Amino acid sequence: MLELNKLRNEIDEIDKKISDLIKYRQSLATKIVRAKKDVFPFDPKREKKLLKKIFNYGLDPVLTERIWRQIISFNLSRQKRMKIGILDNDKYCVAAFESCFGPYFESKMFKSKPRLLNALNNEKIEIAFLNKKKSDFSNKVYEIENVSDFPSSGMFYKSKYSILIKKTEV
Repeated sequence: MLELNKLRNEIDEIDKKISDLIKYRQSLATKIVRAKKDVFPFDPKREKKLLKKIFNYGLDPVLTERIWRQIISFNLSRQKRMKIGILDNDKYCVAAFESCFGPYFESKMFKSKPRLLNALNNEKIEIAFLNKKKSDFSNKVYEIENVSDFPSSGMFYKSKYSILIKKTEV
């Protein structure tokens, strides 16, 4: 029992250090918000680089992505309360969305893929989230691009999910 208490005390100390580091990271994120000014905060390329770097630290990829997605999403929500559309024709898509983006954004549920993609194309939402198997939109004229997948590696309930945004002119 003495050994168990010692181990739990060590875990408590580590939890405190992790909490302090997260607070410090949040303070840096606040400074980044100020530096960005009015730039659209969602940067999937930066997120991919960040996650890839963190995966190389040797942590379990599933655990790592779940934790960091919540941290990233929380920081995004402090910059802008984005409107995200979800194709909610299956419970796993909604669960994947919540694992990826958390509860921090205004989400709108869509029962059909055409309505979801039209809402994105017409800028009623800023991001669309749907099962990757259902994300083919080549048969319609949409100005949309798949900017990221969730999860980055592996599957979430035997599926991958697409994160879509409206194409921007370059």
